[in-house]
Amino acid sequence: MKRRLKGFILLVMAAVILAGCSNTPAAVSPGSESPGTSRTEAGAKHLNVAYHSEIKSLDPGKTSWDTTRIGVGERLFKINDHLELEPWLVQTYQRLDELTWEFILRDDVNFSNGKKMTGESVKACLERTIAMNPRAVTMLNIASIAVDGQKLTVKTNGINAALPNNMADVVCTILDSDTLSDETGIPVGTGPFVIQSMAEGQMELTANQDYWNGTPKLGSITIKYITDGNAQAMALDNGEVDLAFQLPTENIMQFMGNDRFDVTKSSGSRSQVMYFDFENQFLSDLNVRKAITMAIDRETFADVINKGNSEAATAIFPVSFSYGKIKGVDYDKEGAKKLLADSGYTDSDGDGILDKNGVPMSFKLYSYGSHGSLLPTFCEAIQASLKEIGIGIDIRINDYEPHTNFLKNGGFDLALNSYIMAPVADPQYFADIMLKSGADYNYGKYANPEVDALIAQLDEEFADGKRQELAQEIQKKIVEDCGFLTIGHLKYQIAANKKVTGYSTQATEYYLLNENTDINA
Repeated sequence: MKRRLKGFILLVMAAVILAGCSNTPAAVSPGSESPGTSRTEAGAKHLNVAYHSEIKSLDPGKTSWDTTRIGVGERLFKINDHLELEPWLVQTYQRLDELTWEFILRDDVNFSNGKKMTGESVKACLERTIAMNPRAVTMLNIASIAVDGQKLTVKTNGINAALPNNMADVVCTILDSDTLSDETGIPVGTGPFVIQSMAEGQMELTANQDYWNGTPKLGSITIKYITDGNAQAMALDNGEVDLAFQLPTENIMQFMGNDRFDVTKSSGSRSQVMYFDFENQFLSDLNVRKAITMAIDRETFADVINKGNSEAATAIFPVSFSYGKIKGVDYDKEGAKKLLADSGYTDSDGDGILDKNGVPMSFKLYSYGSHGSLLPTFCEAIQASLKEIGIGIDIRINDYEPHTNFLKNGGFDLALNSYIMAPVADPQYFADIMLKSGADYNYGKYANPEVDALIAQLDEEFADGKRQELAQEIQKKIVEDCGFLTIGHLKYQIAANKKVTGYSTQATEYYLLNENTDINA
């Protein structure tokens, strides 16, 4: 039967690739360079980037991931390539007591409009974001911020051991708040690049000539929104762009082994996570959730759908993380069938779908068609897997925003999302926003008082070794409960021509362009 599933998945993949080939490549925008050229002026190198989605907002209050990726915004802290925390706009910091932290800001940083980055400007940006964004409220848990010159004294409502790490998150990007008050305005940050225009289809950046951390090697950048993977690959291959960000797996493979291009891969933490609706009459039964988990062959999903570019999940976090090595639920289709039979599910009418008390066990599976996420393909493979144990699946695919709004309102059965599990290099981030009862991203309403107690301990624990033990205990409980189903962890991939150097391929997906990004003639 495993061979049959692999065969089905291969057919699904072939259909997806054929469907993708029929898409029309994105048109070159008026005024852009002809293919095969990179605009270079005297002393000013230019880079063309294919971006996987349209950048609609750079506001940290709206959880924009793009501001730092394109080198416009920076934060008090950053995650380095070893997935360790290091100061960025902060010079020094210390914890004064359990609830009080002191941060001394760098004194040599200006926004790109010439205004000095001060304690007051950082406070204004953080307080604005906290007022707008529930995720910032949860992650930071800040009660007050006092300013004395370049010194910030931050008091939290409760012990928040991961506060410096959480300040590396996208919601803590520091921008000039005065430039965020106008919806049509262009935000101004402290980074190596400055936004010159945000037109439909692309964005133009120039170097910040007064950048505090040295002169950027690039003079200008064009970011072209190319949302179709085939068009993105074509633009890279014909030289219209120099670098393609988040190229889908089926497209990136054409550049592997090609001596004109570099393909970089990092073990990432972007994962496919399935929610169970705990208010559903069937899914509230542990045996049903466990049978679903046992029926999905995560190794085959990683090897076939993701073509080896992901690792199969066992629990919440990737096994490559120090706290990610947790024994999961094994693939066992016959065991899944037995669990359902033991719980009284039978196929009373012989239609291939189990039922109980006259109600068929059929679920609606919701997801979205984000560029390169392969989530719709995963949904079809899940549908095939669950059909083999007598569970019907009706797939509903939407755009990301309406999909997310739908999940917030509840009423789904199953939902498949893609998440970066530890972008701030600490397990508390994901535990706080998704795993505990009532968390903002806990759409399925999973709840276990023991898990909540462990997360509370994690929030207050400063010793690294103990924090890792707590992260493992939390995951073990969730595996026992089948509270969430993590299917795999995707590797982070970027393709670029070999002339491009100095871009980031870090697994957090926070960073891409920086002052050291360069293109050779």
